[in-house]
Amino acid sequence: MQQCLEYICREFEKVKDYLHAPTPAKELIINNLFANFMDCFSEYPFEKKRYPKEFLHSANLYNAGDVVMLKRFEDIGMRYLLLSDFYDYVKITHLYHKV
Repeated sequence: MQQCLEYICREFEKVKDYLHAPTPAKELIINNLFANFMDCFSEYPFEKKRYPKEFLHSANLYNAGDVVMLKRFEDIGMRYLLLSDFYDYVKITHLYHKV
């Protein structure tokens, strides 16, 4: 697992309760993690083979400037849910181990 994705997981643990206790500080973290997630998937193409096509599809369309995908991820809740799904996936598959 790439360092950038490990960093996203570590930092996501700080905002896992966002839906129940949102704050501006947590929103900032989520926005930064989301940007890092999209950058990481475009920067490391070989890493993409390890993850479900849904993550790849979202990242590819978003990074390509797809209007529908850009609109979808304007919503902080959708950004959070993508990060949450990714975090859950890597925990379940043991690609990430909490430090």
